[in-house]
Amino acid sequence: RPSSSPVPTAPAAAGAGAVAPPCRAPQLRLTAEGGDAGAGNRVSVFALQNIGRAACSLSGHPGVTLQDGQGRNLTAIRSDQVMGGYFTGGVAPAPVELAPQDKAFFDIAWSAIPHEGQGERVCPNVARIRVTAPGDTSPVTLDQPLQPCGGRVQVTPFRPVADSVAPAPQPSA
Repeated sequence: RPSSSPVPTAPAAAGAGAVAPPCRAPQLRLTAEGGDAGAGNRVSVFALQNIGRAACSLSGHPGVTLQDGQGRNLTAIRSDQVMGGYFTGGVAPAPVELAPQDKAFFDIAWSAIPHEGQGERVCPNVARIRVTAPGDTSPVTLDQPLQPCGGRVQVTPFRPVADSVAPAPQPSA
């Protein structure tokens, strides 16, 4: 029996405040986009790119798990969600809508100096990063060597531009 409610034949036009559905792992690619270093701190900029055929959105922080060369999760390294870090100001999480091929960016920051007071002489070797989009459980992975010290990395929220790294302070004349 035919339904009494109309069936849309084309997607509805996006109105003010409309956000595309959340991005999921099958439509995402993880890439490294650069980084910076200073005073024993490191930051790498990463992006999730929409490789799907429809728009999607990312909001909040990515889930980040670090792995060793054998694909084991490095559970001794915690991923802390922060609004900003050593090189960035605070960024309030806001939805980033991704048309096909667009990217949303986030940073992973860490200390490069062993925490000798905690008995750390050598920092762990990370071989791979696993990232999950908010609300998703399937990861997107990237082989990426890091050596985070102190048992933690800081992860910033998604943003629509790559360059959130603040310029280095200039010496006064």
